[in-house]
Amino acid sequence: MNYEQQIQAFYNQLETNPLTPSGIATWHALMQVWQKAGWPKSFTVAVSVIAVKSGMKVRHFYNIRKELEEKGYLTFISRGSGQAAQYAMTAFSTKLHHQPHALYAQDCTQPSASSASQPNAQPRSLLIKENNLKEDTKDITPFQFYEENGFGRLSPFISESINAWLDDSTFTEPSEVVIEAMKVSLLQNVRTWGYVSKVLQDWSGKGLQTVSEIRAEREKWKQKMAAYHAKKKEVSQHEKSMHASAADYSSYDFGF
Repeated sequence: MNYEQQIQAFYNQLETNPLTPSGIATWHALMQVWQKAGWPKSFTVAVSVIAVKSGMKVRHFYNIRKELEEKGYLTFISRGSGQAAQYAMTAFSTKLHHQPHALYAQDCTQPSASSASQPNAQPRSLLIKENNLKEDTKDITPFQFYEENGFGRLSPFISESINAWLDDSTFTEPSEVVIEAMKVSLLQNVRTWGYVSKVLQDWSGKGLQTVSEIRAEREKWKQKMAAYHAKKKEVSQHEKSMHASAADYSSYDFGF
């Protein structure tokens, strides 16, 4: 069993068989236990352990477990008498993951005439990456975006942190805002949850609640920084001009 392929197949499955954010976090927690056990056909784990790993209250776990079972992500047997339940996770097919995305396949096999004739042109892969960050991600969960964009494996701690932002009332578009913070992190070439968390805290402190408000605020900041640098350049040029004039004055022959 390949862990990474199962993660990718899981998110493909979510496109047609969605789960709640808590359901996704619980699935990740159970998957981690399954992997650690060596991929047996079934395994047992205490509810308290899964609650800690997924970042939820024990009393909420049973409804989430029911959701996972009803949607075909797992089966379980309650054994009673204080014994942990027995779980069997659904292993998803990964055959589609060996096929490259159409955009990247085209980029690798059929370079365009324009790019071939322009050796200094920006690589299409970079343009695709930039354009992908601008696309609407309403059908992608923050968990999926995190793992598919180089942040690393989604640990239980990070999953809990993401859930905290999703369940919080700080943002009116929590899922979209969390993804937007990850995009900002990517554009800064920083792929850590700590940086994303600081970005979210900054937006929260400013009272920004939607992606539109956040982008408007960032645009204002860019314009302010552009004006600052333009002014700084103007001052620098003026100082150079003054120094040049002083040099000319000092070298002038007054005929004394």
